[in-house]
Amino acid sequence: MKAKIQIGVTVLSLMALLTYTLVHTGGLLARYVHPEIIGYVAAFGIEAAVVSLSLRIGELRRTRQSPGFFLFVLIAVVVVSAVANIAEGFTAVQGAALTLATVRTLDPVQAFIGLAATGLVSLIVLALAEILGTDVETAVKQADKERKRQPVGKPVSEETAVPADSPKPGTAEESPSIERARAAKAEKDALSRAEAMQLLLIFVAEHPDASLSRIGRHINRSKTTVSNYVQELQEAGQLQRNGDGWQVQS
Repeated sequence: MKAKIQIGVTVLSLMALLTYTLVHTGGLLARYVHPEIIGYVAAFGIEAAVVSLSLRIGELRRTRQSPGFFLFVLIAVVVVSAVANIAEGFTAVQGAALTLATVRTLDPVQAFIGLAATGLVSLIVLALAEILGTDVETAVKQADKERKRQPVGKPVSEETAVPADSPKPGTAEESPSIERARAAKAEKDALSRAEAMQLLLIFVAEHPDASLSRIGRHINRSKTTVSNYVQELQEAGQLQRNGDGWQVQS
């Protein structure tokens, strides 16, 4: 909230000063173009560019890119605006165009006052533009941090919260089908296991010196699984060790 207020105040201050410089810059440019309104339109574009450039510079700094070129353009725009302010301010006070001859007739105190009242406005504009770009950059970073802190999931309201011990919707209807599926899978696994063990007995009867790895390749099982099968068959009395080989019991 504080950052938004600061940005708002900076924008208002910048707009007020840009309005002032718009009159001077527009008056200067209007001398070189017809109709004169085109000069003021161009001056408005220059003042809008100050805001746009300041925001662009802040974005580049946020993304760790070099803002050198845009900063140079911003300074150039402000310098042109300062020259226009000084020239138009001099014309408004002295009633004559700013030339080398007219400058020499100007009182030093009046020259200082005129410079402070016109040229320094552009420096303030440059400072406010920099502040605006920095404030926007800071606000964006703060918003990113706040967004990252927020939980991903949506909080469950009290009205929609379901007690932990209550059954989930559809559980009663799904239980029989789940149990049947599990039973069918268990039956299939048992049949597959029995078939694999039967293939093991047939293979070792023909190849009594076969290793566990070779048996596993034949029945498409891992060496660990074959070892478990052999242990079960030995405990059931269907297979026994015979020296370095196997012997199937009838």
